[in-house]
Amino acid sequence: MHRWKKRVGAHWWRVRCENLTERFRDSLAVIERPGVECVTLEISCETERDARKLVREFGGRMERLRRDWLQHFARRTRTKPLRIGSRLVVLRSPGIEAAAAQTSHARRLVIPAEAAFGTGEHATTAMCLRLLEQITHQFQPGWRMLDAGTGSGILAIAGSYFGAKRVLAIDSDPLAGATAKRNARANCVRNIEFSTGDILKQKLTGKFDIITANIFSEILIAALPIWSRHLAAEASVILSGILRNQETTTSRTLRRHGFVISEIRRRGKWIALVARLEQQKGS
Repeated sequence: MHRWKKRVGAHWWRVRCENLTERFRDSLAVIERPGVECVTLEISCETERDARKLVREFGGRMERLRRDWLQHFARRTRTKPLRIGSRLVVLRSPGIEAAAAQTSHARRLVIPAEAAFGTGEHATTAMCLRLLEQITHQFQPGWRMLDAGTGSGILAIAGSYFGAKRVLAIDSDPLAGATAKRNARANCVRNIEFSTGDILKQKLTGKFDIITANIFSEILIAALPIWSRHLAAEASVILSGILRNQETTTSRTLRRHGFVISEIRRRGKWIALVARLEQQKGS
């Protein structure tokens, strides 16, 4: 086995993302780092000849893989499945942990280990997933969701699994958007509308039953007046990316905009919370 490898800029990847993903599918790995525009692409090849063809076509370099490369990779990436209530299990690989995740009820959501925009392991993502599962447990299928700062798309995909009919997923980073689209396709989810742009300037239409936002607290606070105009009756917002020392300020701002906090979860230095508009709570 051989591997082709190349480090590319954001524009290079955006132009070729769809084509490379379609051509190489599971053989393509995209390694991204938050705050870094460049990404590293790797494609596993059966023969040296295939790897050399990629070097001629795209540049980059090739390398021979060790004989036990698959076992070595499995040891490096193996993690326990993340169980979200009784309905969802998040995996970092479709094959390595599958046996450990067998269950008669929960669906499997695969977010590759290289998806630096949210694999479910970070405290804020895990708390949001559990709150989303809890809140939507009694929902009838067909509800609507906005996922602001979608990252890897993990919350949007989970929302679709939990019965959302319409999901709008927004991120300001084109690389995150490309990653989220790829993850949605890999998990056979097709009812998510992805949009790239400023969360605060996005033109929203219609009402949402759930808004999730795992982003910086400053953006959350600025977006609250916008989101409040697009919440359906009895709708909830699930917010995270908030540090414990920002809890008081965030709670005060929510109350000032007419929100009532119904639940707060704390894990390490982070918090996640659920809130509703006050008039909707009593309706």
